[in-house]
Amino acid sequence: MLVCQRAIPGRRPETRSSLIAAVGKIMSAVEPKDKDDVATWASLCHFSALLGAIWWIPTSTLWLPVGHVLCPLGVWLVNRKKSPKIDWAGRESLNFQLSMTAYGVLGAMVLPGIGATLWLWAVALTDLYWIARAGVAASEGRFFHYPLIAWRLFKETEAIRALREKEPD
Repeated sequence: MLVCQRAIPGRRPETRSSLIAAVGKIMSAVEPKDKDDVATWASLCHFSALLGAIWWIPTSTLWLPVGHVLCPLGVWLVNRKKSPKIDWAGRESLNFQLSMTAYGVLGAMVLPGIGATLWLWAVALTDLYWIARAGVAASEGRFFHYPLIAWRLFKETEAIRALREKEPD
């Protein structure tokens, strides 16, 4: 930690160049942590969707899960400017969760009775599986493409595209 010292008689105060050198050392020591930090936030963009299992809103006749969309949205909005990898992970997670929500709603409306229940379980288990795969890939610093996205509401930016071309999946 860089601490300012009081002037001691007979000792020359720190010069600007030595302070800049000290700050440079500190920043170079922090660099690897930042890469881990990016991987952590990127994986949280995916894993935060698991909160959909516990964050529900009651309506007149049923309870609706909202955590699987709102939690990744919050993580993405707060951290997306830190790194294109975090931005990509948040966009992918939101696109996937919105697609899974649409699949669940459409299947529940179209299929009768027990078919709707089985469909919702299949959608939920599929969602859990792909969340786990994406979260692990992001924690390893890799880009992850969800396979079942019907449409991409949140498109990738130029910065993300350039980074993905440099670092293939």
